[in-house]
Amino acid sequence: MSNYKYIKSRARSRALETRNELGINSNESIDVDILKVLRKKEKISIIVTELKGNISGFFLRKEDICLIVINSSRSFGHQRFTAAHEYYHFKHDKGMNGKICPININNYNDDYENEVEANYFASYFLMPDESLKYYVDKRTKGNKLNIRDLIYLENYFMVSHALMLVRLKLINIISEKEIELMKNGIIYKASKLGYDTALYKNTKEKGTIKYSNYAELAEELLEKGSISYGKYEELLIDGRFEDILFKEKGNENEEEIGFETTDRI
Repeated sequence: MSNYKYIKSRARSRALETRNELGINSNESIDVDILKVLRKKEKISIIVTELKGNISGFFLRKEDICLIVINSSRSFGHQRFTAAHEYYHFKHDKGMNGKICPININNYNDDYENEVEANYFASYFLMPDESLKYYVDKRTKGNKLNIRDLIYLENYFMVSHALMLVRLKLINIISEKEIELMKNGIIYKASKLGYDTALYKNTKEKGTIKYSNYAELAEELLEKGSISYGKYEELLIDGRFEDILFKEKGNENEEEIGFETTDRI
């Protein structure tokens, strides 16, 4: 068995074990909001925001605190894959304190073995083989898989078009020639079939999405006197929580409402 076959096998086992730990059955789709799953179950702080350059996301760890940042300029389906990819680093690269990932879903032959395994892990975590094969059979009923089946599967598992094509090829459901025929025009085709096309689009127009207690910890440090207000402002800006500062400044101008006590109603 080649080293990459071993990596692939280990990634599959780890993905299934992780799903079981999180209470996710191998035959069900991950909750639409994987970010909330990771936040609630693993206490990972997550920020989704627009990043420049060829970056899908990055991972930072300091002691027991973990932060995952995801690029909102990528499609929503790709963002879910990025979350699962970075989750692998959090869970299995214990000595890693940080990693910037220009993730290529098609890349399963990287010089860095942990990146290859993180890709396989993310793929199996979102779509276990058994579950994918079950829904392919259920949908096609033994017929050749077509573009309508493909879009159905992508929306069931909430994964990108690119990832679904890769996975279906890996389990010998489609050929390279069929990939060429089905890889383009997916947004138009999904819309024509009545699907919400948000899966295939970026989310950068929605602004920064945060699943984090970062701001809460900063406020706690301020209240304890561990940091100055200037440092508190700096932390919020670094963490891209400037909106909290704007709200505070806005509240300073609000009129105070007083209440007089009285026995009469």
